Amino acid sequence: MRLPLPPDDPTDAGPMYHSRLYERFVDLLPVVTYASLLWCVSVYFLIKSGSSNHVNVEKLVHLLGATSHADLADGRWWALVGSAFIHMELFHLGFNMYWLVRLGSLMERGLGSLKTLAFIIAAAFVSSALQLAIGGAAGIGFSGVVYAMIGFMWGAWPRYTGFLESMNGRTVRFFLIWQGVCFLLTWGRILPVANTAHISGMVFGLLAGLWACKGTKGGWYWLAACLAMTVMATGLVVLVTHPH
Repeated sequence: MRLPLPPDDPTDAGPMYHSRLYERFVDLLPVVTYASLLWCVSVYFLIKSGSSNHVNVEKLVHLLGATSHADLADGRWWALVGSAFIHMELFHLGFNMYWLVRLGSLMERGLGSLKTLAFIIAAAFVSSALQLAIGGAAGIGFSGVVYAMIGFMWGAWPRYTGFLESMNGRTVRFFLIWQGVCFLLTWGRILPVANTAHISGMVFGLLAGLWACKGTKGGWYWLAACLAMTVMATGLVVLVTHPH
């Protein structure tokens, strides 16, 4: 299967560029994107405030959505989504929120708010679940969803050519290179990174993007692949949290 990167110059998209399919939502206020941003920022400052006021930060972070194998065994599955909105470091928050606003607003103008919300929830669940099941430990942060957004736009741009306004081949290459850097940081024990969440998020987003590009009738197999990945993530979590 040929999977071309988006062009660096939008005019190189050729006749497809004039479809501008997503502009039916051109005046849409990206409320889901801004609400996600507000929640992430609020959680960050709530944690920092708790730390300065001698609150038990570990318990606070757990209350806000950080999860573990034991939590899932007790039925706390919502935390697989909630953990995506937790950031402990300002750089981590700033990096993810920059890309959330840049990519999320495009997605909302392309898909509408409800579909974007569904995508964020699904991407957070799948990337967090596979990070816990395969990566061996739960991750926090919006990176898995950001990588899913990049994957989605990579797969969907030939139809949703309006994405090319703020996302192009250089953007995809940057995230692929950054993932390589993340591997080195983890392997060198310099900085622990939830690499499984990044990779699984991008794969999930790419499958969803290819489905969106082809349409439900023409791309039903990509839809099936998305559902299969979600089922696999759920099954692996059940397996590692209920080994007996």
